[in-house]
Amino acid sequence: MTFVEQEIAHIARVMPASLSSDFEEPIMDADYWRKRLHALLKQNHLSHVQLATVDTLLRQLDGFESLGRWLPQPPRAVRFSMKVRDRSADVLV
Repeated sequence: MTFVEQEIAHIARVMPASLSSDFEEPIMDADYWRKRLHALLKQNHLSHVQLATVDTLLRQLDGFESLGRWLPQPPRAVRFSMKVRDRSADVLV
């Protein structure tokens, strides 16, 4: 894995957690992440996939800033009830 790929992977992994922390303010704000991503874009040897990934991360930052929260939201736990038929007569000992 190249340095650029490592940086992109690190930012993709850490950025959401730092922006959606349990604190009132993000640990690392959107400006910090935007500067890191733009520094990657200044390198002239990014592949198409790398450019697309950086673009996606920048769009996610835009969404965070416009809504004031990280996108996408983590899935919420869904509660449901399930009826289970009593099969005690079917159990073999």
